[in-house]
Amino acid sequence: MSADYKHVPYGIADFEQVRKENLYLVDKTMFFEKMERAGHFLFLVRPRRFGKSLFLDMLESYYDINQKDNFQELFKGLYVADHPTKEQGQFQVLHLDFSAVGSDLDNLYENFNRYLTQRCILFAQRYAAYYPDGFVEELQSQGNGMAMLNWIHGVSHELRLNLYLIVDEYDNFTNNVLNVKGQRAYHELTHGTGFYRDIFKLFKPMFHRIIMLGVSPITLDDLTSGYNIALNMSLDARFNQMLGFSEEEVRQMIRYYKEVGAIGEDKTEDDIIADMKPWYDNYCFADDSYGFEPSMFNCDMVCYYMSQLVDTGKRPKVMVDPNTMTDYGKLKRLIEIDNMEENRLRIIHEITEKGYIQGILVSHFPAERIMDYDNFVSLLYYYGMLTIGGVEGELLTLTIPNNNVRLQYYRYLRDEYREISPISTTELSKCYVRAAIHGDCPP
Repeated sequence: MSADYKHVPYGIADFEQVRKENLYLVDKTMFFEKMERAGHFLFLVRPRRFGKSLFLDMLESYYDINQKDNFQELFKGLYVADHPTKEQGQFQVLHLDFSAVGSDLDNLYENFNRYLTQRCILFAQRYAAYYPDGFVEELQSQGNGMAMLNWIHGVSHELRLNLYLIVDEYDNFTNNVLNVKGQRAYHELTHGTGFYRDIFKLFKPMFHRIIMLGVSPITLDDLTSGYNIALNMSLDARFNQMLGFSEEEVRQMIRYYKEVGAIGEDKTEDDIIADMKPWYDNYCFADDSYGFEPSMFNCDMVCYYMSQLVDTGKRPKVMVDPNTMTDYGKLKRLIEIDNMEENRLRIIHEITEKGYIQGILVSHFPAERIMDYDNFVSLLYYYGMLTIGGVEGELLTLTIPNNNVRLQYYRYLRDEYREISPISTTELSKCYVRAAIHGDCPP
């Protein structure tokens, strides 16, 4: 085995780390030019663990004016190294990750303000050379995060500097508020004089380009009074393969590790694909792509599997990445928001019994309309609990993507039935445990 082969970047979202440590990277840089052509204000929803954070970190390295001289080193061998766009290295980048705000919902404003303040100070320090003397000190005197953001806006606009805003997990804490505290608390945060709504008012006039990623379109619809801030790429066929891995990309990864001797000859490429496919594959993110483009694998799951295979020579004992079990809790709370789950439960039962449901994907809707049939079905799709499995005009057949997701439905029903009759859950529990460990989940 080659001693210097590229290791699998399982759980790593730092692009510079991936490149400097020569970790394996699936090239997605061909989408940069597509994004530039699509618009200046972009928004994308994808399920959790689909490579969003690493992609955004790669975007930051590409557009950051401080990284301009490192471009060839960082992107050598990738598509964009030979096809750079005019805007490469032309921006000061403010990169926000709202999952870092924390889960203390009783002190949400204080935690958010603290986080935004820290990010603004780091931004000012990073780009101080482009501003007048004393800029950092003047910024720090502004008092709070929103005032600092306003100060950066005013000075950068006066100097005609181009700013790029990257927001990861834009809906992280708002979804937590909705799931845990309900509609009223969520409404106070995102409507009227809610502080999160006030922040969004600053974004569009301040930044030359914006990209926001999350797991649902609800928050953006509520914050922008009808979704007027950005182009929604979520259902756009041009970006169907931007996140996740196609089967060919997974096969290329397998071939690489076989070539360097990290995977034994006893395991063929087709065998590995056949092992992973029922568990991690089958996502389609645009109806125009269905039947014309390959379905997508969950890239986090693929990296989980491949890191186990490369490091131990064996497939994972448990086919489902244990980290995804946190998604189940979010699904459960989603169904039970405000204790009005009867209609939503009926939909879950239908999906679990039939393996699919028919409906229309709604691009955006407010939280107060979450109980509407198509909205709730669409939300399950955005969370990765359903995928496009057929197209009949505007009506879509939305199916359970794979066994990994199917287990989350089973687990919910197991918990629901346990409250009614502990005896009735025995076989379902056995199925759940057997499937997760051995990979023999029933259809």
